[in-house]
Amino acid sequence: MKKKRPYQLCTRCLMDTSDPEILFDTSGVCNHCTDFFESRIQVLNLETKDSFDSLELHELIGEIKNKAKKSKYDCVIGLSGGVDSSYTAYLAVKHGLRVLGVHLDNGWNSSIAVKNIRNITKNLGIDYVTYIPPWNEFREVQLAFLEASVPEAETPTDIAILRVIYSYAAKEKVPFVISGGNMSGEGILPVSWHYNARDEKYSYSILRKTLRSKKLYRSIQYSLLDEFYHLMIKKIKTYHLLNYISYDKNHASKFLVNELGWEDYNVKHGESRYTKFIQTYYLYVKHGIDYRRATLSSELCLGIISRENALMILSNLPYKPEDIDPDFTYISKKLGITRERLKDIVNMSPKWYYDYDNNRMVLGFIYDTYRRLYKKKKATNF
Repeated sequence: MKKKRPYQLCTRCLMDTSDPEILFDTSGVCNHCTDFFESRIQVLNLETKDSFDSLELHELIGEIKNKAKKSKYDCVIGLSGGVDSSYTAYLAVKHGLRVLGVHLDNGWNSSIAVKNIRNITKNLGIDYVTYIPPWNEFREVQLAFLEASVPEAETPTDIAILRVIYSYAAKEKVPFVISGGNMSGEGILPVSWHYNARDEKYSYSILRKTLRSKKLYRSIQYSLLDEFYHLMIKKIKTYHLLNYISYDKNHASKFLVNELGWEDYNVKHGESRYTKFIQTYYLYVKHGIDYRRATLSSELCLGIISRENALMILSNLPYKPEDIDPDFTYISKKLGITRERLKDIVNMSPKWYYDYDNNRMVLGFIYDTYRRLYKKKKATNF
């Protein structure tokens, strides 16, 4: 257990000591925005002002079409009903790509998410498949991560999404996966807030310490070996189209509403009641983590928002107090536990990935080696 540190806020971005591993230089600038400016920002196509096209994107689309011409689909896109994945699907289709949409239904979809996925796939003419993991097993794994008291309460969903997307790409012999992930909103995210979902040693440690069998993990498992198989053997490449344009999430959501019958959630991750609860309330109360801080820091580094306006946003609670009571009722009932048990879990002392067995050093070495060998950062899912 690491010793609690005195509070400190970065003088350049908005990251603070709610990340227990954050580092500051002598000027009070943190390692997150330094890394963003020194390496991550290079991924973005900052020269273009076009929210739909760029020379780099045009060249990439040509490469995808050429290499996938013998396949039924050019690419697989994971669809959640959120802004990023929906606009990514639109961008792909309008550039002429044949898309297979894949959705993981983990049992927590909001009614708006269901409607959004239906409207996006229908209006764009996308073939679409859904995978539903065995609920009793999936629920137990979710409970294990909650009881472990770590920030990664959504790791079961994250790992299941990877498994489903790449399994369908391999099954349909599709050589490309298009991700809705993007640097403009996700360029800064501490490891301690969201540790690597692919680390099986970490997941098994949590299952073992919460007295659950690792067999529960089989229906959603996606290991480093699975990733190696899809990347090196099946030659499936991952691209992030939103990094090839001047992506503005607010503009994208308005476009989707006006053109594709998409409905705005008016809250980040509103497509999932569970994710919304975890990111806006659970992490804030248990770990002192305000997820908006990472997104706003990315936007501040890109000049999308001013520091003054970002701090004003952070001065307000990330959740609506009136939502919490019904959320406790809904979530506890769905997980098969009492409201009191869920409250006890929230009130447990916070833990972090380093409180459990993990392979961070090994995985870090492997990923760093891969990046050095394959320097096309936009093409990697690492």
